[in-house]
Formats: sequence, structure tokens, C-alpha cells
Amino acid sequence: MADEKVKDRKDKKKKEPGRVRRWFKDFFSELKKVTWPSFSKVVKQTGIVLLVTVIFLLVMMAFDALLGTFYNDFLIKGLGSDTVVAFSALIRSGGGLL
Repeated sequence: MADEKVKDRKDKKKKEPGRVRRWFKDFFSELKKVTWPSFSKVVKQTGIVLLVTVIFLLVMMAFDALLGTFYNDFLIKGLGSDTVVAFSALIRSGGGLL
């Protein structure tokens, strides 16, 4: 019974001659129907994408600098060395207060 199913599948594949050729023919026929943008439009859109990317990069760099300044000035320097030493000792001891 299983052999019959395998035979049927093989027969179906053999019954479709030129299947790959037909696929390529259909593929290229669909590509001919596509409306391609002009070169100047592609250049303009590429410029827009690059501009937005650079703006996003600058915004992310500004946030990074702002948060880095906040971290260094207010959290590290603002706590003082005694607080940092006590906090690090607390962490090393397992964090238990009792």
C-alpha cells in the first residue's frame, strides 16, 4: 500500500514536463509587469533613508551621553565613597541585614 503511494507521487511528477521551465517563464513574465522606479527617485529615497538613519543615530548618541552623565555625576559621585564602600560590602556579604 505504501509502495503504491510512492509510485503515485512519482507518476504525478513525471506527468508535468517542463515544470521548471514554466516556473521561470512565469517568473520573468511577472517581472516585466512590475513598474520600476526611475533612477532619480531611487537616489532621492536612498538619501531620505540615510538622512533618517543619521538623525536617529544623533538622537541615540544624545540620550547615551545624557544617561552617562546622569550615571557618573549623580549615582557614582553623588553617593560618596563611604556609601559606595558600604554598599559593595553589603553586596559581598550576601545582602542580609541581620
